Amino acid sequence: MKRISFLILTMGLFACNPQGEKENDAMTFDIYETSAAGNNFTKIEAKEDVENAVEITLNPKEEFQTITGFGGSFTQASATLLNQLGKENRKKVMDAYFGDEGSKYSLTRTHINSCDFSTHHYSYAEVEGDKELKNFTIERDKEDIIPMILEAKEISSDGFEVISSPW
Repeated sequence: MKRISFLILTMGLFACNPQGEKENDAMTFDIYETSAAGNNFTKIEAKEDVENAVEITLNPKEEFQTITGFGGSFTQASATLLNQLGKENRKKVMDAYFGDEGSKYSLTRTHINSCDFSTHHYSYAEVEGDKELKNFTIERDKEDIIPMILEAKEISSDGFEVISSPW
């Protein structure tokens, strides 16, 4: 029997962690819910008599796209807030995202220059007309974002990709 786990969020349904054995082409599903009602990745029992139920057919032999990875963003604001935590709580947060017992993020992104998740506006090239980038600097990111990325790299046993772009 093939086992597939689902995670139900308030915004939708996401499949994760196909496991188990196939038996007579039947499948069973583990359902996990995170909701405003208080469930936090809580395994729940499926209900057979759900109104407006949707049938999902999975065909693992038919592929439409490649999934590069799952993850989140490294931002100045998140790094600044993380820096305000004590060592123990900071480790808990980082392990939850990058650790083997956590989400194991495999794809992340970060901003070039400041973004809407920065504590203030800044640029890597502050001097107008500096076409040779003699005044280019990432000094501000060395305070928060870069140490957070390096810490995540140390925690992650599988590593992760980082996409950098201006926002």
